[in-house]
Amino acid sequence: MTTRELLIAWGGLSLLALLLFIPHILHGGLYLDDWSDAAGTLYPPGGHGIGAALSFAKELVSLSRPVLIFFIPFKYLIFGTHTEYLLALSIFLAVLTAAFLYAILRTLQLPAYHAWVIAALTLAYPWFDSTRFWETTNAITLAIVFALGGLWLALVGLSRQSWRLHAGAAVLYLLSMLTYEVTLPFIAMLGVLYTIRNGWKAARYRWAVDLAMVAAAGLWNRIHTPKSVSGLSGDLSHLKLIFEHGGELVARTLFPVGIQPHTSTMLIALAAVFVAAVIAYLTLPILRTREPGWGLRGWLLLGATGLIIAALGWAMFIPADPYYTPSIFGVTNRVNGFAGFGLVLMAYAALGIVGFLAGSLLRGRSWVAPAITVALAVMLGAAYVHVLERHSRLWNSAYAYELTAERKIHQAFPHPPHGTTLFTSGYPANVTLGVTIFAATWDLDGMVKLTYKDPSLRAYPITEELALKCLNGGIRVGEEAAIPPAKYGSAWLFDLETGKRSRPRSQSECSADKPQFAPGPLYLGTAY
Repeated sequence: MTTRELLIAWGGLSLLALLLFIPHILHGGLYLDDWSDAAGTLYPPGGHGIGAALSFAKELVSLSRPVLIFFIPFKYLIFGTHTEYLLALSIFLAVLTAAFLYAILRTLQLPAYHAWVIAALTLAYPWFDSTRFWETTNAITLAIVFALGGLWLALVGLSRQSWRLHAGAAVLYLLSMLTYEVTLPFIAMLGVLYTIRNGWKAARYRWAVDLAMVAAAGLWNRIHTPKSVSGLSGDLSHLKLIFEHGGELVARTLFPVGIQPHTSTMLIALAAVFVAAVIAYLTLPILRTREPGWGLRGWLLLGATGLIIAALGWAMFIPADPYYTPSIFGVTNRVNGFAGFGLVLMAYAALGIVGFLAGSLLRGRSWVAPAITVALAVMLGAAYVHVLERHSRLWNSAYAYELTAERKIHQAFPHPPHGTTLFTSGYPANVTLGVTIFAATWDLDGMVKLTYKDPSLRAYPITEELALKCLNGGIRVGEEAAIPPAKYGSAWLFDLETGKRSRPRSQSECSADKPQFAPGPLYLGTAY
């Protein structure tokens, strides 16, 4: 693998990413946590300046992810609210993950055309696309960049017997786990790869260094993360959910189009491919001969590796809230942010096996097997792109709704007094499952703070899940005790559909006006 090859491959991946995501870079924007993170950084409650922004980030993510204490505020301090730059940063990080994956696969002797197609598929993969579309989740991608960059450095260090390179890899591993702990199980198991590649003697001390980084990051995370209250039974129940929903993701990775693929059929077909390959490998000696470029044993190992990576990518979510379960929908598919790389490897290995077995029928034509594999992968990639484009339109539509709401609010309240609280009604909360417009107590609030450059303002949407409450001491939505009621006289009710406004001055006035400020639809649709 030469520098020229790397530059050509990485350039191709960059161009592909630009073609895939330029519509979202130009027409997408901020969503959900993006608004509150940007507002808290640019107009922190403790005053202006980098120190106040860092204090806000520290309160936001706690010390469990210390890298994010710096990453979150600095990206907003550098790019402000220029959404095209923030989204371009997310895509740039996605390109880096694909580039490092390509380099790793090439270091492991996978032919260049296979390595590039796999890396390209990870860019188009639609079942973790929130990590590309939703700017907040580029923290997950950053953690993966550190992990894959570290692995490439470690593999090169192994081949050159360089401890200096492995020390650099260990630092990257640590940064990865302190950015987002989802990569911790993967990093803990990398010693197995070292051993397979260079033997136990060369791998043992390097693995020990990795495990020391894992132990340090794991201990840090455990100390600074609130302990789970679900207990062992809750963890086992969540593990079952992850297993079930993970199986659905395997099926959708192989068959991404359609509202609901036949999961069991696809899983049986996948299992049949691998079982047939194992039987053929064990019973037909001619198939155990290494083919030019890549053999059946390589595809079997790649498929098993992909499955293991997927499992390791979901492992850290077992003790988490059941909300963090493998899913295809919008913001929730960030749970697949690392596992998806394993699913793509497994799917490509299945295509490689099909291509190899078909090509083995035409002995002497070595180009047939890779041609079939790449052709099948291109068809799969085309399906990924089709789904990705549909998802992009949904996310872009959500941002268009947000901008419309911002314009209406600014027209109705050109100069709101300091300390004003706004409650909006009559507006859809979500475009579809997992693609929000204004659906939380912090997204509309952040947008209003940014619009008026005033951290004293507050704003909350009235939705089916955030019902308006006229209390004795003021007005509030939802049940969150952390949100203090807005005092009567300083709070406005505003219907985004009709333009109707009201400023209740007492509980009785609020109760009388409440029926005129009904929630909008919770979802405009349910398909993703």
